[in-house]
Amino acid sequence: MRTGKDITTIFIHCTAGYGDVASMKRFWKSLGWNSPGYHLVVKVCGDIEIVQPFSLCSNGVKGFNTNSINISYIGGVDKNNVNKAVDTRTPEQKEGLIKAIKLATDWIVSTGGTKSKLIIKGHRDASPDQNGDGVISTWERIKECPSFDAIPEYKHLTK
Repeated sequence: MRTGKDITTIFIHCTAGYGDVASMKRFWKSLGWNSPGYHLVVKVCGDIEIVQPFSLCSNGVKGFNTNSINISYIGGVDKNNVNKAVDTRTPEQKEGLIKAIKLATDWIVSTGGTKSKLIIKGHRDASPDQNGDGVISTWERIKECPSFDAIPEYKHLTK
């Protein structure tokens, strides 16, 4: 079981589709995953669904799961072209994501961790920095998830 001391990153994701959590769970199972892809999912209406306890790993970002919490919002792609990344967050989802991040940071602090060393990133920010400039440029991204720049948007939540 993990504690807040183990967590260094909160990754923000988009589901890249519009299915419900039950369909996501079926998809993850079809991949042979023992753990879900996210800890929390923010629905279009802003409600938060708990998918995995923070004390357990989820399969959000390969190579980073041991030390991260993964939060996703439903959407992130054009409804008519799922290959086109679009920030589809509703105002309710924007509020729900902040609440979800606060749930995660509250758990981190309550289980021995600290917010001051925590970073909130988008999934795309885990792409390799191929030119070594310290920035994941558009051309370096493996994917666009979560379809917006999470680092500046949520930086204030770790202060």
